[in-house]
Amino acid sequence: MKRHSVEEKNEGHRTFEQILDRLDAMGRGPDPWEECSLVHAINFMECGLYDRARTALDECILPSDQRPAWRLAQIERNPQRYSVARLRLRFAPLRTGTN
Repeated sequence: MKRHSVEEKNEGHRTFEQILDRLDAMGRGPDPWEECSLVHAINFMECGLYDRARTALDECILPSDQRPAWRLAQIERNPQRYSVARLRLRFAPLRTGTN
C-alpha cells in the first residue's frame, strides 16, 4: 500500500477544517450528504488513506444538483448524528497526531 506524504496529509487536514469552518460560517450543520462524506474522510484519514480521504472531501463539496439521486436516497434513510462540533471532536486526534 502506498504511504501518504506529509504534504498530502496536511492538505487533507486543511481541506477538512476548511469545510467545517465554512459550515460554521454558514451557521448550519452538515446536510446528510456532507455528513456522510466527512465521516468517510475521517475514516480514511484514520487509516492513512489520504488519497481516498481527498476523494471523499471532493464529494462533500459537490453541488446538490450534481449529487447522484440513488446515493442521496440511501444516505437520507440514515439518521443524522454528526454536528460540526462532533466532527471537530472526532478529527482532533488526527490533527494532533494522537490517533
